[in-house]
Amino acid sequence: MARYLLLGSLLGLFPLWLSAQRPFYEDFTLQGDTYLTELDCFRLTEAEIYASGSIWYKRPLSLLEPFAIELSILAGCEDALGADGMVFVFTPQTNQLGFVGEGIGFAGLRPSVGIEIDTWENEHLNDPSKDHLAIMRNGWVGHQRDLAGPVVIPNIEDCSLHSLIILWEPGPKRLAVLIDGVERIATQHDLVGDIFGGRTEVYWGVTAATGRYHNIHEVCFDRLGARPLPMSPPDRAE
Repeated sequence: MARYLLLGSLLGLFPLWLSAQRPFYEDFTLQGDTYLTELDCFRLTEAEIYASGSIWYKRPLSLLEPFAIELSILAGCEDALGADGMVFVFTPQTNQLGFVGEGIGFAGLRPSVGIEIDTWENEHLNDPSKDHLAIMRNGWVGHQRDLAGPVVIPNIEDCSLHSLIILWEPGPKRLAVLIDGVERIATQHDLVGDIFGGRTEVYWGVTAATGRYHNIHEVCFDRLGARPLPMSPPDRAE
């Protein structure tokens, strides 16, 4: 599976390469247990109890412009007893790492928007019994305050890389998430006004954590850059 990241315009702007002169990993800061693997992936956690890690892109994004972010994720190899998952995060405050376990490294980060990829059922958080997605606000990992979701997704703890694409359209204020090319969840919400207090620039990163149960969590890239996106709409989940 290809491993890459696109930062581009939905309007088809001219490509702008961000990392032509240095290795891609120098564009990120690492927190917690994260390290760069020999395969140029970021290992956020090992399959160990109470581990946590995050990566953060060093340059902010403008929420006044459309963009897409594409990467590949490995959410673990242990299905039945694997935990806890990963969260793709937007926040004005970079280099953060929230609570471990059910917090998935996202709990407590405020202000923020988090796209949760949850692989463990916490009944007291109103989690579905299967792997699921949710778009969350302000480091709150219970599903009472979600911007969207939770929605069940096919098993993602299969020891394989899966494409994760985040799309933002500022006109309709629409944030959408695709896994393996299929749109799985979306929300229309005033992120700038309601979440970020009028701030239009945010940083993005990925967090992961384990608790009493655990899994490997990784984020992988082939290249960094900005490219035009196709004008045709993505496939949607049935």
